[in-house]
Amino acid sequence: MNAILNSTQFRLSLACIVLLAVTLLSGISAEAQTSTDAPRVWEAPLVIPTYELGPPNPYPALLDWERRKWRPVYPYPFLDALTNKRTEKSYNAVYLENEYLRVTVLPELGGHVYQIFDKTLNRDVLYSNPVMKYAMVALRGAWVSGGIEWNFPDGHTLTTVAPIDYVTRMEPDGSATVAIGDTERVQGMQWEVIIRLRPGRRVVETEVTLNNRRPLPGRYWYWSTAGAPATADMRFIYPMREAYPHAFWPVFSFPKEKGVDVSKFSQVSNFLSLFARDSKRDFFGVYYEQADWGIVHVADHRELPGKKTWTWGTDENGDVWVDKLTDGGGQYVEFQGGRFETQMEHQFIAPHRVEHFFEYWFGVNHLGGGWDEATRDAALRVNVQGNRAVVTANANARFNDVEFTVESDGTSLRNDHVDLDPAKTFTATVELPAKAISQPLSVSFKSKDGRNLIRYSTDTPVDANPDFKPATRPIPDPKNPVSAEQSYVEGLAFDKKSKEREAREAYTEALKRDPGFAPAHVALGLSYYRSGEYEKAANHLEQALRRNKDAGDAHYYLALVRRAQGQTAEAEDHLIWAVRSGHRESVSRYVLGEIALAAGHTAEAIEDLSQAVMLDPRDLKARTILALAERLDGKLDAAQARIDAVVQELPIDYLALHEQYEISKAAGHDAKAKAAWAQLWHLLSREPDSVLEVTFDYAGVGQRHEARQILEEAIKRAREGTTNAETKRIHPMLYYTLGYLYEQDGDRERARMQYAMGAKGDPAFVFPHRVEEIDVLRAAVASNANDGRAAYYLGNVLASKNRDQEGLTAWRDAVRLDPANIIAQRNLARALWLGAQNKPEAARQYERAIASAPDDFHLYIEFDKLLSEMGATDRRVKLLEGAPAAVRAQSALVQSLAAAYVDAGRFADAAALLGKTTFTSGEGEDAALALYRKAHLGLARKYRQSGDHQKSAAEFAAATEFPRNFGVGRPAMESQAREYVAAAREYDAAGQRVEAERWWQRAASEELNPPTQPEEPWSEHYFFKAVALEHTGRHAQARALYERLARLNDEQRMLESEPWPPAGAIRFVLAGAALKALGRRDEARVALERALKIDPQNELALAQLAELKGGRNAGVGGRTGGR
Repeated sequence: MNAILNSTQFRLSLACIVLLAVTLLSGISAEAQTSTDAPRVWEAPLVIPTYELGPPNPYPALLDWERRKWRPVYPYPFLDALTNKRTEKSYNAVYLENEYLRVTVLPELGGHVYQIFDKTLNRDVLYSNPVMKYAMVALRGAWVSGGIEWNFPDGHTLTTVAPIDYVTRMEPDGSATVAIGDTERVQGMQWEVIIRLRPGRRVVETEVTLNNRRPLPGRYWYWSTAGAPATADMRFIYPMREAYPHAFWPVFSFPKEKGVDVSKFSQVSNFLSLFARDSKRDFFGVYYEQADWGIVHVADHRELPGKKTWTWGTDENGDVWVDKLTDGGGQYVEFQGGRFETQMEHQFIAPHRVEHFFEYWFGVNHLGGGWDEATRDAALRVNVQGNRAVVTANANARFNDVEFTVESDGTSLRNDHVDLDPAKTFTATVELPAKAISQPLSVSFKSKDGRNLIRYSTDTPVDANPDFKPATRPIPDPKNPVSAEQSYVEGLAFDKKSKEREAREAYTEALKRDPGFAPAHVALGLSYYRSGEYEKAANHLEQALRRNKDAGDAHYYLALVRRAQGQTAEAEDHLIWAVRSGHRESVSRYVLGEIALAAGHTAEAIEDLSQAVMLDPRDLKARTILALAERLDGKLDAAQARIDAVVQELPIDYLALHEQYEISKAAGHDAKAKAAWAQLWHLLSREPDSVLEVTFDYAGVGQRHEARQILEEAIKRAREGTTNAETKRIHPMLYYTLGYLYEQDGDRERARMQYAMGAKGDPAFVFPHRVEEIDVLRAAVASNANDGRAAYYLGNVLASKNRDQEGLTAWRDAVRLDPANIIAQRNLARALWLGAQNKPEAARQYERAIASAPDDFHLYIEFDKLLSEMGATDRRVKLLEGAPAAVRAQSALVQSLAAAYVDAGRFADAAALLGKTTFTSGEGEDAALALYRKAHLGLARKYRQSGDHQKSAAEFAAATEFPRNFGVGRPAMESQAREYVAAAREYDAAGQRVEAERWWQRAASEELNPPTQPEEPWSEHYFFKAVALEHTGRHAQARALYERLARLNDEQRMLESEPWPPAGAIRFVLAGAALKALGRRDEARVALERALKIDPQNELALAQLAELKGGRNAGVGGRTGGR
């Protein structure tokens, strides 16, 4: 560990040098670098060494359940083409500066705050990676470490390394701000963070808005992820007594768990997340005890209860991740704030709900250790040393004539008036009278206007939770085969995580148990409404109302369905019911306003929308559409005031900016209109889908004229300065949607012209995703039955809505009409394989795709997986060996070929191939390393069978290694006792007793997992450690471990004794093998047979059961087989 820590310190020193060079050479102008008192904001180039990211994966992330295990990704492409090519890349950075701080923001990288430079500390208080080096961590793949990352609606989110929207501005009070954010495309929800430096304040203020613009519940979480340098003296300052380690059980004590101080980076060997449990305080952060500085995060714990620590750990695996993520930047840790207590939960965000809260970030210095209290104004430490108390504080603004008080048991020990300076640490030593030494101290700083800047009492619980109760083990709800509610709740858990298919299955199971169970019908109705299957949705919602006529959500969602079907009268009836009942009243009023506006009933729309805004003044979209209605009604003053307020709050909102332009133009405010127009197209020029977003906003309220104008302007701007060939790259959905709007207005000739232009467009990365686009593309196909590209796009959007058969049919048409479209061919193959389960035809489609695109390695890898499922090992080997050299050079293809070699028994070929290739493994991934082990284990068994025990032992030993080229380091204290025992036995057989004993001792002595491992890494190694203990004469320890494993056979005893019990076959394998060793043969046989029912090929279970049937005796003190 010391070597790793020394390495980390060296890398950090190097990182500081590199970062200084980056700052000096970043292209910031001399004027920009001069110190200033008044806050300001500007943009300038920043050059950062960056490893090039290859092109996005051209294939849509559809029918890809393996890779979307976290959350849906479509319509975004995967970013999985990492390279080793390092270049000097210039980023357009936004800088904020006041007299104390300089903040650097990178809108091109998800709006990361790259640096917070504190002039009073003369240092960057974040971990600012000197190199942008991508690793496979994020939802879409590529991710970079450092700074502050904004995560909504998921962790390491969809745009974490992609450009997002941004607007810079100065505020009336002199604050410098940049608003960053995005409307994500999976659900259409919006997020914004306004990063602000106020005059005279030494704190970065971030104002967060989460906006569900849709009439449906969204699924989400929010976490801000900040990086800090990891050094030997770094400690997490977290106000918690207990923490969840990415599991609700077991729960860790904090700061010490099993004797390990998990608040210290230097003490945690393995990667580890911790989430504060039941903390009622507003701060957390990190402190460097020797360097005597730190960084604080402050947020109202009622708004942001989540407080998370993260470290890669100091073991070899943590060190490997240093190399993956930086060149010389060293280790880092993360301190994260979240909307929920843990990241194990997602929640629904209600339709049109706007969430709004603040976070604050600032550095602290010379406190003498971690702080005891922090607010947005100051951080405070009270250190009682015998008969004196040393009070240190850092203020975040200049506060003069502050009342500083220290009290004990109601007696004043100090009452002074002091000045606090952000550039200086306040220090006071207070002598304590004898009676105060054992009493709590209360310290406060109060501004001259009477406001408490900060106060703290030394008897405050660390988590400020006087009602804290230690965690107890959650008791799972017993499985009830007839409980509809239980299946429904399971469905909700899937639903919150956007696992639509699994949710539907659970809801359907609930209806099998109770066919009229209204909540399940409502949930399925909503699910089918999301996918545009309106008849199915209506059927379920009507059934819900038959069971419960007052099911509020059934009324509300049925209103949305009927509106989509054009049955607006029935939709209004259900919405009026919702308004009368008070169920989703504000959004129901809003939808009524949309219906009225679309019908041209402007006065009625204004009434409904005004009611919606009165009921929920936070509803930004309702306020915007109300301004639109007021514009149409000629109420320009009211419209202008309303829309200006929305833009002030949400300056990156396309619809609000366009309305500001329209209203200002109508009111004759030409300068304001011009500014709004320029700002709008600054944002819309980033991404064609943004144009479609605002287009469908207008079309949805019947304002097709504005919708067409936006599309026509976007197409005109895209055409400016382009050649005919470049015109083809204009996003086809712009043309198709424009054509659809013309068709809606009866202009079929113009519609056909636009459809024809769409058909000529480049299909690369055209991934439509809205239900509305299904109608657009069906209209295009109806207009031109030979448009294969429209059919391809239609298949994409249908498949994204889990409408598999319809998607497959559309892709068949696309392939028939446009055989050159390889992506359509691949999509068809994948749909046949994973949707229709027609593997032979899927294989034929893959063969055709590869014949047309022999250099596309993605096709080979997918086809290989299909052939693997078909058991066609020889075809796999032939396919992969026959690929072009450029394809064979891809590490992903090498991994596939190695897997095929292993399945074919060509272990030496697999090992050789794997050994000479460098792999890019993602977080928690070790597939290539697992193949390496399989290959060496296969060789070991082969040599053992031939009697070459020396070579067999060497191969078993090789299977325990962690070669660096696999991108996975050896975890701390994780035994591989199974392979150690096998190697020992083979060395014994080869007559090498000394070497054999070394391996026996290693198997017996190495810990199975470190004390800070949150869950047991259950495996066969547990059993073989017991075997090794037995062999080396430690019979009592062996028996204790056997008995522990035997308890796994009894569910009640297992749950009582194991905080993290095993599941699946491994539970019964371990129990059966241990019971056999203990001589409990009948119980062993039953357990092993249960294991084989779950995993019929489990080698240990098969071997142990064979020994039992052969009558072989084994027990504590005797030989136990299994390898």
